[in-house]
Amino acid sequence: MATSRYMHICLLLSVIVVGLIPIIHGSSDEQETNVSRIVGQRATCPDSTMCASQWGYCGHGESYCGTGCTSGPCSSGNSGGSPIIVNPSSVCPESTMCMSKWDYCGTGEAFCGDGCKGGPCWGGNNGGGGGNGNNGNTDDGSIITEQSFSCVFNTIDAGTRFSRLTGLRNSGWKPSNKEEAAVFLAHVFHETDGLKTIREYCAPGCGSHYAGSWCDIQSVPNKLYYGRGWFQLSWPCNYHAAGRALGVDLLNNPDLVEQQQDLAVKTAIWFYNANNMAGPAKQGDFAATTRIINGALECNGGPGFSNQMARVGTYRRVRQCFSLGEPNRNPVC
Repeated sequence: MATSRYMHICLLLSVIVVGLIPIIHGSSDEQETNVSRIVGQRATCPDSTMCASQWGYCGHGESYCGTGCTSGPCSSGNSGGSPIIVNPSSVCPESTMCMSKWDYCGTGEAFCGDGCKGGPCWGGNNGGGGGNGNNGNTDDGSIITEQSFSCVFNTIDAGTRFSRLTGLRNSGWKPSNKEEAAVFLAHVFHETDGLKTIREYCAPGCGSHYAGSWCDIQSVPNKLYYGRGWFQLSWPCNYHAAGRALGVDLLNNPDLVEQQQDLAVKTAIWFYNANNMAGPAKQGDFAATTRIINGALECNGGPGFSNQMARVGTYRRVRQCFSLGEPNRNPVC
C-alpha cells in the first residue's frame, strides 16, 4: 500500500517537472531576446532625435537624454554633445558651445568644425580658432579670435560677449602682435569688470564728480561725463578731444559711448594711441602701460597699489589666452 502511494507521488512529480521545462525555456528565451534588444540599442537609436539612456533604451526627455545618456542629442554634455536648435540670428547659450552650419549649438567637431557659425570654432570662419595655418588667427589675420576673446572675457554671457566682440571688429582696430593684444585686453577687462559694463557702476549719481575741466572746454548743461567705454572715458576735456579725433560730437552726446559698441572701443583706442601706449604694449611692458593709465594712484606703492595687483593678476591670466606664458618683463610698476 505504501509502495503504491510512493509510485503515484513520483509519477505526479515527473509530470510537473516535464511541464515546467518549456515554461523555463520560454522565459529564458524571452529574457535573452530582451537583453539583445537592450544591448542593440546602446549603439545608435533609429531616430536621430532620440537619446540612448544609460540603460540602453531609446526615447525622448530627461530620462533618456539626461544623466548617463550614451548617444544622440544628450543634454548632459557627454558623448551625445548638447545640441540645441537656435534662431540663426541668435547665439548659443554657453560660451563653450559652437553654432553648427545647421544652427544647432553644441561642442565637438560636428558643431565647432567645418561650417561653424559662431562660438569657439575650430576652423577659419566666424569662430576663428586653430587648424587654418594662421597660428591660431582667423582668415583675415586677426590675432583676437572668438576663441581667445571668450577666454579673456570669461565672466559674461555669450550674447553680451558677441556684442562686445562685434564692436571691436567694427572699430577696425587690430593689435600688432599677441603681446599687444594681451596688454590691451587685460586693461579693458580691469576697467570694465570683464566687459560686464561699459558704463561706470556709480553712474549717473557720480556724474557731478566729473564736471570740472583742466582745458578751455567746459561741460554742457545737463550732460554727465562719468566713465564710459572700454577705457572708461571721463571728464569733458577727454570727451571733447576723443570726439574731435573720431568725428563725433561726444561733448554734447556723451551717452553715445555707451550706446554704440564700436564707439565704446574707439574711445579706448583713442586714449591708447593719444598716450603712446602701443609702443610698450607691443613689447609686453605692462607696467609702463599701467603707469600711463593710472600711475599716480597705482604705481610705486601708491594708494591704489592693491588695485594694480588685481590688474596684474588679470594680465597674467589673459596672457595664457594667447599662449604667451609668464611675462618676460616685470608687470608691476
